[in-house]
Amino acid sequence: MKNYLKYINRPGVKTFETEDGGIVDCVDINEQPAFDHPDLRNHTVYMKPASIPDWIKVKTSDCVEMETNLEGGCPVGTVPIRRVKMEELIKAGSVSNLMNKYGKSGYNPNQLKATQHQYAVESMSGQAGGVYKGTQVAINLWNPAVKTTEIFSLAQLWVTNGPSATINTIEAGWNVYPGLYGDSKTHLFVYWTADGYKRTGCYNLKCSGFVQVSRTIYPGMSFSAVSSYGGTQVEMTLLAFWDEGTKNWWLGYYGNGGGNVIWVGYWPGSLFKTLVRTANRVDWGGEVVGDSTRTFPPMGSGHFPSEGYSKAAYMRKIYYVDPNLVLRDIPTNLRKIETCPSRYKLQDMGTGSAAFRRYFFYGGPGGRCSGSATSEEPWTADFMKDASE
Repeated sequence: MKNYLKYINRPGVKTFETEDGGIVDCVDINEQPAFDHPDLRNHTVYMKPASIPDWIKVKTSDCVEMETNLEGGCPVGTVPIRRVKMEELIKAGSVSNLMNKYGKSGYNPNQLKATQHQYAVESMSGQAGGVYKGTQVAINLWNPAVKTTEIFSLAQLWVTNGPSATINTIEAGWNVYPGLYGDSKTHLFVYWTADGYKRTGCYNLKCSGFVQVSRTIYPGMSFSAVSSYGGTQVEMTLLAFWDEGTKNWWLGYYGNGGGNVIWVGYWPGSLFKTLVRTANRVDWGGEVVGDSTRTFPPMGSGHFPSEGYSKAAYMRKIYYVDPNLVLRDIPTNLRKIETCPSRYKLQDMGTGSAAFRRYFFYGGPGGRCSGSATSEEPWTADFMKDASE
């Protein structure tokens, strides 16, 4: 464990202690963990996509990026990386658990685990030609209560390709994951895998892979403001799309006030075998992982979609990126996946006003789920068959 900490925590030219108790180091952009990957040893860092479609709002000056818990951001030429602490590693139990999306629950698509997964997800696969170059979505921020015996509650986007056994995926959203961060705050996260969650990939920058370029917005950062029940609603907009010029999957971030995109970083195309240039599936929604008694934490706001705006969690302005890099509203005939409808639901609201476009409400209070939970992600063949019955 000490060797891993020495390896992953790079020396910084500046250090911040954040409000959530985390430590963030400003590391030389060329010395970040990504470049330890065999396929990235001679990689050239890109600071932005080579071709930016005109529907992406970009800044016209070199002003300091805002929407951060780092006062002033990191110096030019460095990027913020959240330091991994020994107590986080001890809680995870091992280095592999820390990097695995499901922590101590592990992942085995052929065997149900004591700690399992529930979803309220909308899925796009086969519609509009079945070929996609990304997605953009505004995601409502909440802070569901996750017990120490449970694993996590999250809201995210998935962009995937390939057969289920070796699925390639990039993922981004927010999560509450005490075992990963050592706190109960809501955090920005990224994830990836190129082999069906077996040996490749990890959260944030806990292994080589994702390339960080922003000096202010970083995977693992906590949000100081989240939505309140019946009160102020807080959100972020995430954009994930393929840029042919750099041959990378880029992650863009818009804060609660909208404004211009901040390029957080990218997943190099060389990491993947099937998720290259295009995806064949995009998903949006919530996921929870519970404890050994099959008791699950709240999802979203912890309230059902029927309660509506300011009470139920939502995703709005949900778009997909077509093969010509045109941003389009998602179709209305998407597959809805609810693995435990007594505890979590998703309500597609169709096309709303200009402020909402295509949107849905989702989530629920959690608790015990009747029947068998799934230990699989929602795109595996057997699970998709069961979900549709």
